[in-house]
Amino acid sequence: MAVRHSVNFPTFLRRVRANAVQQSGLLSRRTFSTPPNPSQAPRPAQASPKDSRSRIHRFNDRLPRFLRNYTKPLLGAPVTHVTSFLILHEITAVLPLFGLVAAFHSGAWMPDLSSESGESNAFDEGAKRFGRWLRKKGWVEESDINTVAEHEFTGVGQAQQKEQAGVRLVLEFATAYAITKALLPVRIAASVWATPWFARAILAPTTNAARRLFGRS
Repeated sequence: MAVRHSVNFPTFLRRVRANAVQQSGLLSRRTFSTPPNPSQAPRPAQASPKDSRSRIHRFNDRLPRFLRNYTKPLLGAPVTHVTSFLILHEITAVLPLFGLVAAFHSGAWMPDLSSESGESNAFDEGAKRFGRWLRKKGWVEESDINTVAEHEFTGVGQAQQKEQAGVRLVLEFATAYAITKALLPVRIAASVWATPWFARAILAPTTNAARRLFGRS
């Protein structure tokens, strides 16, 4: 006849609990003693979209009030649209600037914008900014920059100054800068209009191709 042993249920629970604690301790020691796998290391975080949004906010604050209506929708737009607009804005500044400089340099005519006055004189600003840049490149002398600055206030001797290569180069950049800055409303409107197309046709494919390329490496 089979003998049945009575099961002490509290004793059984204590044994199960003790066994579970022992297994948990072994698992913890094994986990902390195993070095991390380099292939499973967390990937570095990508650039935060807050950078582009902060740039568009600062850009919008610097614009005149009548131009903010064009860029205000971008404050809540996707990051790809914000980035596309900023790229297009730079393109619409660089291309006209150097295109006008090339046209003035190869042609015989250049508008005289040096007679403008005021603290926010774009011609004066362009002469100072690009005068320093041209000086660093070694294309003009300090005397050429000073001659343009004196010409802004005196307004004499323009025919002789334009015959000088260094002075003429500074005048070309200053004039092109003033015209490009005057075209700011047109540039803003064109950049906003082309932003959706640029984000869809240029920026998105380029970003995806770069991710695939660097992802393989």
